[in-house]
Amino acid sequence: MDDLTLPEIIESSLQASSVEDLHALCRDICESNGFDYFIYGARFPTSLVKPFVLIVSGYPDEWRERYVERHYIATDPTVTHCVNSVRPLVWDELENGERATDFSRRFMGEARTFGLRSGVSMPVHGGRGEVAMLSLSSEQSMPAVRGQIHHALPDLYLLSAYVHEAASRLVSAGKLPFKREELTERERECLLWAAEGKTSWETAHILGISERTVNFHLQNVANKLNVTSRQQAIARAVAQGLIVPQFN
Repeated sequence: MDDLTLPEIIESSLQASSVEDLHALCRDICESNGFDYFIYGARFPTSLVKPFVLIVSGYPDEWRERYVERHYIATDPTVTHCVNSVRPLVWDELENGERATDFSRRFMGEARTFGLRSGVSMPVHGGRGEVAMLSLSSEQSMPAVRGQIHHALPDLYLLSAYVHEAASRLVSAGKLPFKREELTERERECLLWAAEGKTSWETAHILGISERTVNFHLQNVANKLNVTSRQQAIARAVAQGLIVPQFN
């Protein structure tokens, strides 16, 4: 890195406390690695149908307008890759590699007309069901920057995780339009057994508590998640990573 060192950027990520700080962090990563544009996007599973999507963009306004106008979020091959993989994607793979399709070639060709001539996308998969990506782009063609991109990949992949951790911290602190609810350990236990198909009576015997107490905790979960049934509570809790498969 030429401008800021890797430790300096990591320290900056740990201090980020607003969306503006998140934007500055992404900009520093972009500029320190010789790129011209950046975008960080994350999908937080507030619900299965209407998740909360956070976008921190340093892309050209004209491309952003075209992107929204044509609803490219549903077909963008870089997004598709990051949702389904944990491996960084160097963009020329979408034109010349095994992943290339007629649409991906057209899409990348269109992006080039807006100055996004080459780039790389790093996927991040969070522990609460979030999917995120950090993309960096250059106005230079791929042959001119291929070496630079491959040299920077290890640092970029690491830093993408720090960017997402900073964004997740904003969510937990309630500094975004939604706040992730937290369950108590007992609420989580009761819901986990409900997800396994156990009745309140069966759960009570497993946990050594009364059936009334089980129902009390499950009602608290429903209130926190703003749902009206156990089935909805289970679905939303799974989507948000509030209950996960156990190791023991």
